[in-house]
Amino acid sequence: MPPAVRRALPHLVGRRPPTAAALWAAGGRKALSAGISVAVPLGVGVATGHADLGSAAALGGLTAIYGHQLSYRRRARVVAGCGAVLVLAVALGGLTGGTPWLLSVVLGLLAGAATAATAVLRIGPPGALGVVLVGGSASALGADPTVLAGHVAAAAVGALLAWVVVLVPWLWDPAGPERRAVAAAEAAVAGTGLRPAVVARTIRTADAAVAGGSRRRPSLRPRVRALEERFLRELPAADVPAPPEATDPAPGSRAAPAWLWTTVRITVGVTTAGLLAAGLGLASTYWASTTAVAVLLGTDARATRSRAVHRITGTLVGIGIAAVLLAADLPVGVEVAVVGLLLVGVELLVAQQYTLAVSFITPLSLLLVHVGVPGRAGSELITTRLVETLVGIALALAAGLLLLPRAASRRLPAVVTTAGARTAALVEGAGDEPALRAALDDLNETATAARAELRPAPGTAAWLHRGRWTSDLGWGLLAARSRGEDDLAAALATRVRTDG
Repeated sequence: MPPAVRRALPHLVGRRPPTAAALWAAGGRKALSAGISVAVPLGVGVATGHADLGSAAALGGLTAIYGHQLSYRRRARVVAGCGAVLVLAVALGGLTGGTPWLLSVVLGLLAGAATAATAVLRIGPPGALGVVLVGGSASALGADPTVLAGHVAAAAVGALLAWVVVLVPWLWDPAGPERRAVAAAEAAVAGTGLRPAVVARTIRTADAAVAGGSRRRPSLRPRVRALEERFLRELPAADVPAPPEATDPAPGSRAAPAWLWTTVRITVGVTTAGLLAAGLGLASTYWASTTAVAVLLGTDARATRSRAVHRITGTLVGIGIAAVLLAADLPVGVEVAVVGLLLVGVELLVAQQYTLAVSFITPLSLLLVHVGVPGRAGSELITTRLVETLVGIALALAAGLLLLPRAASRRLPAVVTTAGARTAALVEGAGDEPALRAALDDLNETATAARAELRPAPGTAAWLHRGRWTSDLGWGLLAARSRGEDDLAAALATRVRTDG
């Protein structure tokens, strides 16, 4: 392979994925649940002669992609709520599907609402992406009022099936999610080469999982406490970030929550992408909206730019796969099986190799529509997909660059400073826990929004580093005090006085 190609390849397709065993260990349960929840209702609909209802039920079955990192107690509530939102998306997508500009506005509003809800309720990925994909795909199934009620009912049945599927393992492994979170934290602490911030995050995830987990098994709390103590002992002083150079920080008031800026960007980007696609006369404007939200959900500026490139590469590959599958004129039963397998592939790869995941998402969405509406020619579905993807990427990048481009990063220094001061005040007995908790929540929201900015303010990287350290110490101190672990709280207080 020529050196130039070797250098360009990682930028075009991303990093090498882990081994199949590692992929399955990380996401196999989620992938299998999602595949079953989508393929089974789709197959039943086809077998009974109601392919459109099967596709609608499969869209509701995408509820299974939410909540897998949560304990079963919380998962039951969160997945039920996500299912209700996806059913609403099916209804709104069907109602507005015949009017492309209205569909674009509705998808934009759904994306914004889902982004805000994900931030406030801490639901986790895939956030707004699933809502927009389901609402847009439902619009392709037809907007005739005589069939819409059936589609909504089928989507509700699919969502209910998905809820059952993701909760069934509770019967034989009620502590499974928190046990796996603790095991991941133990592996991170014992491993080498991981940044302390990454290890601290896995420990904090394990702590939250155990706190909200099953009460039918002996507590995993002693293992988490041992991890916290070991991590604290082994953390070298060199890993403590020094306070960045003084800047002119924006006021740290909470006049508007930090997630509001991300919500505005996603709402405007998704809406305008759909409107531009409609103005260009493209047949499936919802795919431009879906692409826009996928790009804007990048976890940081570099990830957002990389997602744009990987989205193009993955879409090109996916269009080729879809063209082969549709040209093969597979029996509908085989198409149903392929849909299930593609979704399993998406869920296994999406967190590890985004380009390959997108190359599966494209034929997955096309096959779902093709099975539900076999009268639509495969060539019609394929020809507009690439243009819609380019429109979505262009509008997403424009929204990221032009709309409130530095709102969070300008505020970040003041938020980090406030959280550090309240942590120190609590250690010295002059502060209170609610004030520190509010400051840490504000820090989490602001840091998340700052990482998503395409053009952050100068010095943002240093403040994010300092913010992660401040957040880890602050949350650790609150957790130790709430559990009455005085020795751990004292050790954390010493670190605050020494390194702060």
